[in-house]
Amino acid sequence: MTEQEAYVKKMEAEKQRLDARIVEAEASADVREAKTEIKEVSGAKKLMDNFRRKLDDIRKRGTEDFEGGKAELRRAYEATDKAVAEMETKVDVVHAGYERKRDAELRTLGAQIDGWQASFSRSRAESTLLTREEFTFLRRSLQNTQAVLKDLMKSKGKDWSRLKKEYEAAWKDLCERSDKIRADTVKSEQPAGDQPPQQG
Repeated sequence: MTEQEAYVKKMEAEKQRLDARIVEAEASADVREAKTEIKEVSGAKKLMDNFRRKLDDIRKRGTEDFEGGKAELRRAYEATDKAVAEMETKVDVVHAGYERKRDAELRTLGAQIDGWQASFSRSRAESTLLTREEFTFLRRSLQNTQAVLKDLMKSKGKDWSRLKKEYEAAWKDLCERSDKIRADTVKSEQPAGDQPPQQG
């Protein structure tokens, strides 16, 4: 194997490593959601295209042009490597931002459920008036809401958006069922004399 062939082979391996780093960054769910925020991805890809062209060029060159091509390829590689490193740093910043945002939202959603449970537990008099069927109904609705929240805690990217909507729907359903059952309970507790007179 000539020096030129060995060098081309080495740079081909570097190209594959850079390609893998770009693909990994692009495959991230957070990056797909924040494309405009991470302009570094398109910059790294443009430099990568230039590096590929230089690599193809040196492969085809004769041995007399090898040193000049080698210097050009080295510069293209270094520029690409730097751009990919900058892209990875930006991606890490975006990931951290999304993680903080998700954690804050999850804490808020968990507090919603805790607040509902505390409120329900405090209303002992009210809850003793619930029928077994109503109690089972509310418990099932609460368990469903908690299960969706649990899935939400493990989700990312597109799954996060979908499961957040599912959680919001489950939470709304729980609150509406709870309010309806409580309102019906209060109505059934009112003495007959408190009822408005029937129109004859």
